[in-house]
Amino acid sequence: MKRTLVILGCLSGGTYYILSNPLPRVEANGEPYQILPKVSESDHPNKHFLTRLPIKTVGIIGGGIAGCVMAKTLTQQGYQVEVIEKNPSFGGLWYKNYDGSGLQFHRDHYNLPDFPFVSKEDFPRSPEVAKYIESYAEKYSIKPYFQFKTSVNSIEQEKNDTWTVKTDKGDKNYDFLVLCTGPYNKPYIPKIKGFDRFKGKIIHSSEFINAENECKGKKVLVVGSGKSAFDILGQARNYGADVAVVMRKTHWLVPVDLKVFGYPLGHFNSSRLGGLFLDPYYSERSWVDSITGFFSPVYWYMIMWFIKKGVPNELMSEESYKKEKHFRGGARDKTIYKDIGNGKIPLHRGNIEEINSTGIRINGKDIPADLIVFATGFDREFFGLPAEEDGLWLYRNVLVPGKKNLAVIGIVNTYCNPLYTNMQAVWLAEVLRGQVCLPNEKKMHEDVNERKAYTRTILSGESTISFSWFPYPTIDQLLKDMGLSIIRKPNRLKYWFEPIKPEDYKEVVTHRK
Repeated sequence: MKRTLVILGCLSGGTYYILSNPLPRVEANGEPYQILPKVSESDHPNKHFLTRLPIKTVGIIGGGIAGCVMAKTLTQQGYQVEVIEKNPSFGGLWYKNYDGSGLQFHRDHYNLPDFPFVSKEDFPRSPEVAKYIESYAEKYSIKPYFQFKTSVNSIEQEKNDTWTVKTDKGDKNYDFLVLCTGPYNKPYIPKIKGFDRFKGKIIHSSEFINAENECKGKKVLVVGSGKSAFDILGQARNYGADVAVVMRKTHWLVPVDLKVFGYPLGHFNSSRLGGLFLDPYYSERSWVDSITGFFSPVYWYMIMWFIKKGVPNELMSEESYKKEKHFRGGARDKTIYKDIGNGKIPLHRGNIEEINSTGIRINGKDIPADLIVFATGFDREFFGLPAEEDGLWLYRNVLVPGKKNLAVIGIVNTYCNPLYTNMQAVWLAEVLRGQVCLPNEKKMHEDVNERKAYTRTILSGESTISFSWFPYPTIDQLLKDMGLSIIRKPNRLKYWFEPIKPEDYKEVVTHRK
């Protein structure tokens, strides 16, 4: 017995020593925000992609967080940048989002590495998020590079491979073009028979701006099963509306403050340890997957047990939690779950058969409504780029193989979008100055096709491309391309068990060789 205790003690002590022992530090190189040297035109490794060397003028479409990060990154490297934004100010989608909208993940994750999001709220509302983005723009003095209240009609590549952007205020030409319009740029409402017969009002969630005026004393029917649907249900009810919801199918929309063994859910499904029990990224498959795959069902059964305690049966998804995108976030008002479960908020499952003069018909039953809000998401507009039904497939989620002098930043969702967007911006800056060597067009196509084919075996649907919602593989990939270490934690304990933190990557965006 004593020998067993001694052995267990030694194993425990040894394990703790290994996990807590510091990992090699990642030292900063050079001064922050310096203009970094660029490879000469004759020696530039990406001449097959960059046909205008040296790159001087860069156009950016979109003034949300991706556009701001891109503008800051490139202006600090001496490029002549102009950002075109249709709204009167910064923020993109957050500038004027639906009433009641806000972050679905803790603000610690909606953070930029070199600009912390300071707030009294864990899940700030839209106005505060927009202010955070504006404050970032003010800190880095990028406002002079923005042209607000300007709508883009189309983009066109000229014979010399520069890009012309046609706007409502005239045409503009750039050596290089970056699309930062995000994944939510074209509201989608399904075509349903009878729209013209409805005597009430039909709007998309993006038009749900003044909840008090829209909802007070009315019957409000929300169509959708995502975060926006839950937000709008709560906000409409706050203003005295009689609410109901229609869901074609349910998704795993877990409470934002759900805990497992007393720890936030993020410690289990957004740490590197949790990532071991997911399907591996297309470029990271190995024999280890057979081992982790064996234990994966047990791991996710444990997580599911805790989730089911906080989600009523009516909202259980038909898909496995592992298969669906895990980081959907959830309703901040937890009474929404409870009231759907006890019937206080009627839930109608299925497809709407038609819209009539007083509401909708579903499952052969008429449901009355004064206001119908379609929280049904967005189509993605890419200005004619070759998108497929399940997304725009890009090399490193940034470049379109075969399209020279063009990049797309910020169209793939993760639970830490600002960080991933910032990593993409830094990676693109390194491509432009010749420090990241791109493969030829054929190799880029092969890489994209490999990821596409593999991803489609795991997920399906319009958001298949968002397999990279688990952020580590994609961020690690970019760091390796730039010759930087993927280790951003002080020890193995934090490396494996602590969720990703944007501040871990501060040196990547402020110091580079």
